[in-house]
Amino acid sequence: MTDIFYQAHRGSTEEAPENTLAAFRHAWRFPGAVPETDVRTTRDGVLICLHDATLARTTNAPAGLREQPVAELSWAEVQQWEARNGFGAEFADQGVPALNDLLAEMVRSDERKLYLELKDVRLERLRSVVDDYGIAERLLFVAASPQVLMAAQTHFPGAPTMAWLGGNAAQIQQNFERLAQTNFAGISHLQLHLRVQTLKPVLTWELDDQFLSYAAERLRQVGAVLQLRPFALEATAMAHLLALGVRWYVTDAPEQFSKLLATAVAQK
Repeated sequence: MTDIFYQAHRGSTEEAPENTLAAFRHAWRFPGAVPETDVRTTRDGVLICLHDATLARTTNAPAGLREQPVAELSWAEVQQWEARNGFGAEFADQGVPALNDLLAEMVRSDERKLYLELKDVRLERLRSVVDDYGIAERLLFVAASPQVLMAAQTHFPGAPTMAWLGGNAAQIQQNFERLAQTNFAGISHLQLHLRVQTLKPVLTWELDDQFLSYAAERLRQVGAVLQLRPFALEATAMAHLLALGVRWYVTDAPEQFSKLLATAVAQK
C-alpha cells in the first residue's frame, strides 16, 4: 500500500475536530495519509489553519466576535477559543492553530507531508514561514483556480499543486475538457468528486469507469495524476478503483479509510 496516498481533508472532519493539531496528528498516524489544512491570515499577520472566514462554525467564540472575519481579528483574539466543533471533552484543549505550530509538528518526522489550501495568504509571507522549517519540498498546494496554483509555483518552484472539480457528471466532464485544452496548466493533481449513483445492490458513481480511465490517462500524458473523492465507499468499490489504477484519494476519516484500504488490497 506504499504507493497509495490519500488527502486527509482538514486533518479529519469525522474522527477529530477539523483543522486542529489533534486532527493533523491523527492523520499522520496512518501510512499514505497527507493531511490538508486551509491557510488564512489574521489582522496582525499570523498565518492560521482555518477553513471558514470566521470563527462561527468551528469554535466557541462569543457573539460579536464569532461572525467577524478573522482577517480583522488579532492572533490573540483568535487563539483563546476552543475549536472542538462538537467533539467531546477530550478535545477541549484544541484551538485554531497557527501554521507555525503545525509545521513544528510536521518536522518531527521526515515522512510527513502536508497539503496547504491557499485561502487568504500572501505567498511571500507563506514562503518566509515555510523556510523557517525547511520543509518546502514536502508541501502540496491546493486552490480552486489554476492561476492561483501557478502563482504558488513561482514562489515554490516544482511544488505539486492540486485543483478539484465538483458538481454532477456532466459538469465535471465539461470542466475537465476545459482544463484539458490548457494541458492542465498549473495542475499536477486533479481531484474529481465521485457522487453516488447507486448504493445497492452495488455501489456505483455518476462518473463511469470509461471516463475515469480516460481522465487518468489524459492527466498522465502531461505528468499529472488523478485524485478521487468518493462520497461513499466500501471495500469492494475501493478494490475496483484500485484496479482502475487510481492511487490518490481524499477522505474525511483517515483511520476508517486506512482500514477500508487494507481490506480492499486484500481482495485484489
